[in-house]
Amino acid sequence: MTSTIRFLVRHTALRRLMGLCLLGVFLLAGLVVLPVAFLLGVLLSLRPGGRGRSARFAAFTTVYLAAEIAGLWQVLRLRGPLARADVAGDPARLLDEHYLLLQRLLGRLHSAAERWFGLRLTPPDRGHDVPDGPLIVASRHAGPGDSFLLVYALMVVAGRRPRVVLSRALALDPLIDALLSHTPNCFVGFESDQRQRSTDEIAGLARTLGPRDAVVIFPEGRNFTVLRRARLIERLRRRRRDARRLLPSARALEHVLPARGCGLFAAVDAAPPGTHLVFVAHTGLDAIESARDAWRAVPLERPVELDWWSSRVDEVPTDAADRERWLEAQWLRVDAWIDDHGAQSEAGPDSAVVDANQNRAIPT
Repeated sequence: MTSTIRFLVRHTALRRLMGLCLLGVFLLAGLVVLPVAFLLGVLLSLRPGGRGRSARFAAFTTVYLAAEIAGLWQVLRLRGPLARADVAGDPARLLDEHYLLLQRLLGRLHSAAERWFGLRLTPPDRGHDVPDGPLIVASRHAGPGDSFLLVYALMVVAGRRPRVVLSRALALDPLIDALLSHTPNCFVGFESDQRQRSTDEIAGLARTLGPRDAVVIFPEGRNFTVLRRARLIERLRRRRRDARRLLPSARALEHVLPARGCGLFAAVDAAPPGTHLVFVAHTGLDAIESARDAWRAVPLERPVELDWWSSRVDEVPTDAADRERWLEAQWLRVDAWIDDHGAQSEAGPDSAVVDANQNRAIPT
């Protein structure tokens, strides 16, 4: 499976053709399966203690497929032979239209997740605003859809246009491929030479940051799971040369994987003066590590809690060793916050809830 994904990632035309074919198969199957699953879930929800899970997943899947088709159509309306006359030849207007399309699509998915999965977002413990000016956002990565939720919150709450560092494998989704390929983003490949080039691309994203922009990076490099943490610790334990240096910090982190500083510090070094580096911690979705976990968790009983803190890029140490210690301290703070709030949030969502749809949209 991994070799197939890598092959498709390298061949753009074949990847897009395969993605559209699979999307067509899913649509045809959905026309048959989703109505049956929805009705079955409604009936089962009438039982005492029934949660209607199949109805909830069927409804959300329907919204997702509809957003996929609508998004692809709108991309065609912005580019190619079907392009709208009012945006043709105006790169700035075209970029704004792509971001507004992304915001609308994420808004639909967010609303569907609220309605069918019980998704809720609570504010930080203390009130504080997102810093003004360009941002570099370094977030933990855990739970299904946490990256989409973060990008959506940045757009509607912080009024920023995100430039996301994401895995090249996500380009297998036709809409992600079509839409994010036309906005400033960095798709990180699988091979070592591709990852090396990604560092330069991340620096390029940060170098041209404006006051409405934000580079979004996940320093762990992949979604956290308990199994991945255990495997990482075991690999470090076997690597005698690096074990003494890396193993203690990896063991000290219980809820996150160790942060990789290469891409993050490339963005810090290239960012314009006045840029803030924002660290984001969140919990509420991290216990969902598999499809089975997701099925059992719906409807969600816990809200998604988050917090952030920031430093100016000129406050980040310049010495390599000092930087690594500084990043490790920030990541330990993320881990400690998750440990504290993860335990508290199991008591139930009695706190205030933030509806991102009621906040201001990204400025145009």
